[in-house]
Amino acid sequence: MYIDGHECEDVVQYWKEFLARWKEYERRMVTYNNDGNVDSTPTGFPVTQGHRFRLVLVTHDESTFYAHDRRNNLWNHKTDKATPQRKGEGPSIMISDMVTVDWGRLKDNDECVC
Repeated sequence: MYIDGHECEDVVQYWKEFLARWKEYERRMVTYNNDGNVDSTPTGFPVTQGHRFRLVLVTHDESTFYAHDRRNNLWNHKTDKATPQRKGEGPSIMISDMVTVDWGRLKDNDECVC
């Protein structure tokens, strides 16, 4: 349970601008349908060096796992207010990766994939 202010006027304006910019970016990327088949392949766009290139979407995937993570179930009366609870008491480990549709996960040539 959280309140993040996503409906605030400045945040809504930012997202409108971001989505307009994203539509322009998307015209310069290979897009795929839900079956993983190519929907469109852009020809790229020129840059000052004379080459053409396209944009490649790189996403960041991150998960955090906590020791002693637990889930409590309880019955509350409808007049009781919900109170946020801290998650995971104890050490944690964060797993993070950069992923592209075209190349899979990005890795260093020396990195072992085990």
